[in-house]
Amino acid sequence: MISRHVIIDFDVVGFHYYPDPPKEVDFLKYNHRHLFQIKCNWLVGHNEREKEIFIYTDKVKEWLENEFGLPCDFKNMSCESIAEKILNKFDCYSVSVLEDGKGGAKLER
Repeated sequence: MISRHVIIDFDVVGFHYYPDPPKEVDFLKYNHRHLFQIKCNWLVGHNEREKEIFIYTDKVKEWLENEFGLPCDFKNMSCESIAEKILNKFDCYSVSVLEDGKGGAKLER
């Protein structure tokens, strides 16, 4: 059996902070900038553009801008929290949110 997925991958500039970080990374308590890499994945049932990549990229970007502004002000949200909001809003199979393309979180159903 074939498992089909449609994936979008884009970047948004955003800010966030970690209110009570471990002392080794105390600097994270201050608002700081990242290039957040957002990856969303949906299971699809056929090969003929059940979910169009350009349309879904625009939908998620537009929602992020409406919800968090531009650049995105995620306040004290972690990568996990950002991913969960997107996962639930767009009924994705999985969502990854990476900071500067290096590390972050992946949530999946």
